[in-house]
Parts: sequence; structure tokens; C-alpha cells
Amino acid sequence: MSSAADGALRAVVVRGDPGMGKTRLLAELADLARVRGFAVHHGQATEFERDVPFGVYLAAFEPQPGDPDRDAQGALTELLVDATGPSEARRAGLDRYRLFQRARRLIEDQGAAGPVAIVLDDLHWADQSSVELTEYLLRRPPRAALLIATAYRAAQVPAGIARAVAELGDATVHISLAPLGETDVAALLPEADRGRRQLLYRTTHGNPLYLQALADASEATLTALAEAGEAATGAPERALLDVLSTELTVLTPDVRQVASAAAVAGEPISLDLVASITELPGAAFDHAIDHLVGAGLVVEADAAFRFRHPLVRAAAYWMAGAAWRSRAHDRAAEYLRAKGGPLQLLAHHTAQSAQHGDLQAVRTLEAAAAAALDAAPSTAVRLLRTAIRLLPDEVDRALWRVRLQWALGRALGVTGDLAASRQILQEVMRASAPLRIAAAGFSSMIYRLLGDFDEAKALVTTELTRPQARERSTSLAQVGLAAVELMGREPGKARLAAAVALRSLKDADDEPLESAARAIHALASLRDGDVAASRSEADRAAWLTDAMTDDALAPHLELIAPLAWVELHLRRYDDASRHLRRGLDIAYRAGRSHSVPYLLIVVSALNERQGRLPEAVTAAEEAREASRLIHSRETLAMSSILLLRPLLWRDGPRAALELAERISGTRPRSGWWSGLARLDLALVYAEAGQPDRALAALTAEDPADEPTRTYCLALQAMATATAGARSEAGSLAERALSRATESGLAHQLGFAHRAQAKVLMLCGRSKDAAGYAEQAADHFAAAGAPVEEGLTRQLAAELYAALGSVGQVRDEIGRAKSLFAAAGAAWLSAALARDERRLAARAPRGQRRPAGPLEALTTRERQIADLVVGGLTNQQIAERLHLSPKTVEAHLSHTFAKLGVQSRVTLAQLLAADAGRFRGVG
Repeated sequence: MSSAADGALRAVVVRGDPGMGKTRLLAELADLARVRGFAVHHGQATEFERDVPFGVYLAAFEPQPGDPDRDAQGALTELLVDATGPSEARRAGLDRYRLFQRARRLIEDQGAAGPVAIVLDDLHWADQSSVELTEYLLRRPPRAALLIATAYRAAQVPAGIARAVAELGDATVHISLAPLGETDVAALLPEADRGRRQLLYRTTHGNPLYLQALADASEATLTALAEAGEAATGAPERALLDVLSTELTVLTPDVRQVASAAAVAGEPISLDLVASITELPGAAFDHAIDHLVGAGLVVEADAAFRFRHPLVRAAAYWMAGAAWRSRAHDRAAEYLRAKGGPLQLLAHHTAQSAQHGDLQAVRTLEAAAAAALDAAPSTAVRLLRTAIRLLPDEVDRALWRVRLQWALGRALGVTGDLAASRQILQEVMRASAPLRIAAAGFSSMIYRLLGDFDEAKALVTTELTRPQARERSTSLAQVGLAAVELMGREPGKARLAAAVALRSLKDADDEPLESAARAIHALASLRDGDVAASRSEADRAAWLTDAMTDDALAPHLELIAPLAWVELHLRRYDDASRHLRRGLDIAYRAGRSHSVPYLLIVVSALNERQGRLPEAVTAAEEAREASRLIHSRETLAMSSILLLRPLLWRDGPRAALELAERISGTRPRSGWWSGLARLDLALVYAEAGQPDRALAALTAEDPADEPTRTYCLALQAMATATAGARSEAGSLAERALSRATESGLAHQLGFAHRAQAKVLMLCGRSKDAAGYAEQAADHFAAAGAPVEEGLTRQLAAELYAALGSVGQVRDEIGRAKSLFAAAGAAWLSAALARDERRLAARAPRGQRRPAGPLEALTTRERQIADLVVGGLTNQQIAERLHLSPKTVEAHLSHTFAKLGVQSRVTLAQLLAADAGRFRGVG
């Protein structure tokens, strides 16, 4: 707890069988956290409200009167309620990932005022959305002093949470509660004689709750339970409920009815809702509540009423009888409907009480499912299945049933249950258009997310062979076929399919489909080496996309990723960024969760190319989290590959190599991306000093497209030269340069020229190599690729050192240093500092740099000073270097004091003067 208070995430996991004391232990932990100054949010899941999304968080963050954190608590509950409420009540579209991000930020905001503890009990009963949010917070914890404590049954472990806490390692405290021993029972029940204690132990097997509940039971009852439970590890829970029910059966009928009604209504107990269920007069109802409190069955806490223990509520619920419970849920639903109660709570009671043929219930469940689809899709799945079961099997309801099945198939896809989604959508595809077309398109997307590209192709091909297909159906299927082919090994097939789709759209005036087809054609042309065609098609696709409304674009968001990918390679960074931002906004608002990973993948690539490494890592990690939520193994593999390069430059080969080893068996299955994966893996191996592994990755099979082939040849040349085969390396470098020259793309030219420089350097031709290095640096600068420009300038410094040009060495190192610092390339900066010392030591003594005022700065102070000169604000510097703004401000204050300057302008002038002196040496 002290570590959490100091700002580090700490997790506590309590596991045990029912009755072992998990709830009591968490309560003690919560009290201790309060004493230590934590803002404590304590929630408990229940077995009866599993259809209410985020129920355990709504309970934990329910604002309490007089609580100083009331506003912070209310902000999170309002966010969760709005995200799953009626469509007209939602203020912004929120899919699960964006919702989780906002919840995380709200917790961060509260954590700015002090440490926060989130205590979640009985997670084995929690709704799936609560489990997913908990897993997300454990994987990507808020930047705040945070303690997350959870408890669940040992036999009902939430799988996602178990994996997340395992990854936390030493940051997690695991507590497994074991039964009490006979000596513990003697200490707990000192007044009982030895024979009774032995019987109690035999009956309960040392379960603390069962011991407490059965302490006053008769010997006959204990003997009967012991004989019934001999083969079990503890007293049967149902038998215990029967024992607890004896506390309720002695109550008067009115009081017992109120207890059962409260169990139906849920916690915290709403007196008005319970009164509507019981239909008792006011005085009799108040007397019953007071009696339950007096008997200790219901307790008052924080101006709210709750049952003493979940098992007491369970006993009150089950003892009421099935028919009475159904009517009670029905009365609760009527009350909530009349009072405009929360839609999800209304749906919960409706699902528990509605009978087959209840059309009003079907509409309620359908509306609640639609509201929950994006933020809590697992709830939507359960509600839709109930709605389908309730809908009459009549001819005039057939279209309604298909519509519900389509919603269910989409909900299953959003949850990540892709196989079940495909099965449901097979039923929908038997219907007539347009539902059939929508289902086919969604199914094709699911196949692509799974990496099953042959199946995706077969699906759209089947749609194309349908007799008397409408024109738009044909065009839609052609675009779908082009999208599938785009991920394959032969970009020419994607170009052909996109061209066929465009011909079918020639007179259709269908801008969304035309834009999608042109975006695919643009990327396929780029992959095929036809840069001019790619540029032309990208121009038209961008124009069409910008002219479309968000509603028109929403069903075709898949076009944004290929369009932005082309714009990235054509150095249209502003266009790519604008399109990606818009695509993500629409995806979140329209609930297109399956589009989010693809968009984030390109966001990561764009940030990496532009030298924003922290942002590139963040986007790749977000893409991985979004992929996990929808269970897409293909986009998870793609985003993991994209994480390699920025991780390499920021954290070094060891971190990148560890990730490479973890993902080596789960590479993308698409032909195109498998080539990209081999390229990035080879880069990691090469930087880790393993040229043989790099060459093995590069030569496993021919790349699927021209740009990848160029990069592979260049990297193969460098790895081959490092391995000692200089003649072969020279040939490879020449081939790479020839291909890059043909494409005319600055980044490819930079990569090929750098490869040529590296090969020539290893061949002992430093002067020729320096010329190629200078050209490579210029090309990378033109491409707007600062990290790779810095790497090339670092190589140039090495070459100039060999030539004895000390001034040029200093100049190239200074420029590389600024580029690495601005990009957040911490490992590259550290490696460059070592190179700088090594090269300085090699310089002739008379040519070494004289000491200047900047020599007094620490490495961090000089790094921050360079970023200030680069025009970054304190906040931007803090984000780049993973520091707090206050730390940046402190470093700047020290820098100003050491240098005797008063402003950023003066600092910039001093650094510029030093650079001039730097260049003048030698």
C-alpha cells in the first residue's frame, strides 16, 4: 500500500472458495486505505445484476453525500451511464476502448489530488464489461497513485484479469484464503464443547462463513448437513441458503415480502422501487424496513440500505418462489418505465419477467441492446438473445427477427466472439438485400480480422455470383474482393479487382464506394511500384472522402487506413493525420469497433515516420488493446510488429528483441504484412548484433511488394556486409538503389543510399561512403523522417572521423543529437553520446573541442535545452522524455542559472554560437 501511495500501481488479488472471508478482508483493506489517505471506491458485484453493464463500477463510484470526492465519483458514473443509455441520451459515441480511455483519465484526474484505491469484490459475478474495464486498468494503469484490489472465487477466475495481474509481476500481491484448521475453530468458538466443534468442523470443513452461520444450528441439522456434504470440500452452498432462510421464515409475512422485494430490486436498496414491488401501505412498509434493519438482515451505510451479506440477499431472493419473483420483476419494470428509470435496469427486470409474445418487452430489450452495443456489447448479446426468444414466430414478425439476428451477429463480432458472429450472420445472409449485403460485408471483415483471407474472398465471390444481383450489391462485393486481395501477396490482383469495381461504379454516382475502391487501388498501385498511379488515385480518393458526410463515410471506414497509408509514403503527412483523426472520431461515434485497430496501426506508423516515438509506441499499444477487445489475432499481430521499430529506437535492442521473441509465433497471416513483419524483425536482429538471424528473416521468401522489396534488399546488403560477404553486399546495395531511384520516393532513396554508405564503409572506402551518407541524410530530411536522418548523420560522423574531418564530425553529431532528442529516441541518444566520446578521443589533440559554457550542463539538461531550441513547450518536452512538466521546469531553471541566461531566446542564441564554435574546430 505504501508503494501505491508513492505513485506506483499496486494490485491485490484475493482468491478463495465462497465464505472464506474475501469480503471481510477487502473491507479491512479499504478501511486501512482510508486511514492512509486513499480515496476509496468500494464496489461489489452480485449474481442477480449481471445484465447491468459496469454494475460493480457504478456501485464503487456512486457519489456519497458529503464526500469530498463526490464530483470525481459522479463524473465516472455519469460517463458509464451515458455510454450505455438510450441513443438520444448519449452525448458522444463511445466504444469500449474510447470509454476505457476516458474512465482512465477520470481516475487520473482524481489521483492528482491524492492516492486512489479501487476495491472490487465478487468479480466472478461481475458483468463482462466490468471485467474488461478492470483488465484494461491493470494493463494500462492511470498515471496516478493507484491500488486495485479484487476478489473472486478460486474456481471462477476471470481469465482476462488473471492474465493482466500475472503480467504485473511483483506489483501484485496474491492472497489465497485457505479453510480454518481445528485449532482455529476452537479459538473462534471457545464456548462450544469439543464434540460440537468437531461436528461443526466436519460440517463446514473450516469455512469461516459457514461456521458463523451454523454456530447456533441444532445438532440434528449439523449431522444431516455433515452427512450430505461428506464428498464435498465444504457445506453445500444451497444447504447454507436453506439455513440462512430460517432467519427469514421467522419474520411476519409482510416483512418477509419486503425482504424478497428488496432482493429483487437490487442494491443499494431503493425504498420507492421496493415499495412499488410490495404494494404495501406506507406505514406497513416502513415498519418492515425498520424490522429488517433491527434484525440485522439489512444494514444502513452511507445513507443507503444494503443486505448484511450477499448470501442473505440470495436467500431472500430464492425463498420467494419463481412465480412471485417473475411478477415482482414485472412490477419493478412497470415502475421504472413509468418513472423513466435507467434503461439498462429496466431491461434487466424486463428480461427476468417478460413472457413469450410480449412485444413491448422485445422493444425494450432491443433498445437497451442498441444502447449498450458499443460500450458494453456482452450485455447487448444477452439482451438480444432474450428478445429473439420472446418474439413470436409469426410470418409478419420475420423481418423483425432477422433484424434482431443482424444486431446479435454484430454484437457478437464486437465482443470478439467472431465464430459465433459468423454463425448467426449465416442465417441473416439467407434474407433478402439489404440485410444480406450488410451481413456479408460484416462477415468478410470478421474473416479478415481472423486472418482467414481465403474464406473472406470466397464470401464476397459468392455474392458476386448471385443471379440478378443489384448493381450496388455487385459493386460492394467487388470492393470487398479488392480489400481482401489488397492484404495478399499479389498487389496486381488487388489493382485488377479495384479497377473492376471502379468500372461497375462508372455511372452509379456512389461516392462512398468509389472512394473506397480508389483508396484500395492507390495502395495496390504503390505496392506494385506504380507511384504515379498511386498518387493520382490517392488524389481522387482524398477528394471524395473529404466531400462525404460522416454518416456516408461511416459504413466505409476501412478505406481510411489504406488511403492514409498511401499518404504516409507520399509524404502527405498532414492529409494522413487529418483523415486518421476523422476516421477514429467516426469509428468511436458510430460504434465501428472493428475499424479502430486498423486506424491506430497507421497512426503508429505515421508517428514513427515523423519521429514522434512516444506517440508511435502509444498508438501501437492502443491498437494492441483494441485488438484484444475484439479478439482479432490479425490486427494484434500487425500492431505488435509496428511496435518493434519505435521500441528499438527508444528503449534499445534488448527491449525490441524481447518483444520479437514473444511475437515470433504470432505473425500476421496476410501476405503483405508477413513481408513487413520480416523486415522489422530483421532490423531488430541486425541492431542486436545478430546479422545471421536478420539474413534468415529477409531471405525466407520474396517480399510481396515493391517498397518492401527495396527495403529488404537494402537491409540485406547491410547485414551481408556486416557478416563479411562484401562483394555480395555491394551487388545488393546497387539493386536497392536502382529500385529506389525508379520509385523516386525520398524515404526509399534515403534507405538505399544509407545501405550503400554502410557497405562502402565496411569495404574501407570511407570517402565514397561519406558522399552516399550525405545524400541519404538529405533524402531522409526531404522525407520528413528525423530518426532515420539522425541515424544517417551518426553514420556520417563515423565516416568523417575516419577521414580526419573533425569539424564535420562535430557538426553531424550535433545535428543527430538534436534529431534524437526531439524524437524521444532515448536509446539512440545514449548510443550517440558514447560515439561522441569515442570519436572525440580519436581526434588530434590540437583539434579537440575547447571547453565551453555548455560543458557544465548535465546530459538531461543539454537534452532539454536542445528541445527548447527546437521550439517545444515544457509540456511537449515532458511528454517526449516521460517527465513531469515541473521536472522540466526545474532542469531549465538549473540550465539558465549555469549559463547565466534569462530566456529561451538567449538560450537559443547561446547554443547557436556554440554550434558555430563547434564547427570552427579543425
